[in-house]
Amino acid sequence: MTGEVAPAGGSLPVEQSVEHDPSPEAIPTGCAVEARLQYMDGLRGVAIASVILYHVYARWPAIVPLPYGSRYAPVFGWGWLGVELFFMISGFLIFRTLERCQSFPRFLHKRWQRLFPGMLAATVLIFATASLIDRPLGPPSPSEAVAGLSFIDPRFLAAIGGPDQMLEGTFWSLFVEVKFYILAGATYFALGRKWALMGLVGAFSVFWLCRPLNIQESQAWAFLLDVPYWAWFATGALFHEWTRMGDRRLFAAALVVGAIASAAPVPGVRQIPNMEWAPFAGLPFVLLFATALVSENAQRLLSHQWLLFLGFISYPLYLLHEQAVVGLSLQLSRGVGHGWLPWMIPMLPIIVVCAVSWAVAKRIEPAARAGYLMLARS
Repeated sequence: MTGEVAPAGGSLPVEQSVEHDPSPEAIPTGCAVEARLQYMDGLRGVAIASVILYHVYARWPAIVPLPYGSRYAPVFGWGWLGVELFFMISGFLIFRTLERCQSFPRFLHKRWQRLFPGMLAATVLIFATASLIDRPLGPPSPSEAVAGLSFIDPRFLAAIGGPDQMLEGTFWSLFVEVKFYILAGATYFALGRKWALMGLVGAFSVFWLCRPLNIQESQAWAFLLDVPYWAWFATGALFHEWTRMGDRRLFAAALVVGAIASAAPVPGVRQIPNMEWAPFAGLPFVLLFATALVSENAQRLLSHQWLLFLGFISYPLYLLHEQAVVGLSLQLSRGVGHGWLPWMIPMLPIIVVCAVSWAVAKRIEPAARAGYLMLARS
């Protein structure tokens, strides 16, 4: 068919090529039930593994007295790019969700139901284990919980006299995601999907084209809204539009926007230890995402049980892992000499945090959502 290509699986629509979604996402919220894409969970698994490797083996060289804290940091210094993969996954799945929701408030309600139980559980666990773990950021403060539980960027809270800190450094990307939900969702329901897509790409483009003009006020607002990351969401959204319409021009557009996103400098990249960056460094993740959509072999690889497991627990694991794993590794490393043993020390903390994250994803989050639903219906 001229101008069109089919996703992996031939003419079978992607949404019908997987099993019914048994996850908490299927709770009725005024949005139609979605099928679960297994290979997307596999991509989540790749993303969270990359981020964990960065945080454990590269992020904290000044306080983690292990050999990987300096010499080998560049090997893992690219792992933070897994966050950009998360953004592409969100762009894809959020546009998929938007077309199944009846209104903007119901879409936001669905997002809140998805995010709040995990955040609440993570917050409680962080405070409950604070006395047991040498957290790199120090003991948590109750005021630091406000940003996470409200999903409001600490910079906005600080502007109205609120706390300007958060419990975990990893929470920053969640605030980026929430702004994307609000702005893309509002535009989608007010003006349509085309304007929502154009808004993401257009705002990103205008921001970088105008940077040489050095307009301080507009730049400040762009950074507050995290516009530099919007092209990653747009990449995933364009890939979704291709699976919906089959027009290869959309697939090509997604690749181009993804390449531009990977070429653009990342805000604050030079301020964080061992955070490696180079133009097009994120392009392999763009190509991995694209390959997962068109290749059944890639989908089978991404559906490996361990990647699916990591993908399933990725949200609570992302919220909990950094301070816990690094802190526990620091405690276990005391008295350990050089050699191969220090490389293995973080494995035990990673296993422990994965087990806790599984309990949150499998037991606590569903129970919290079910309890909320019962209250809402009463």
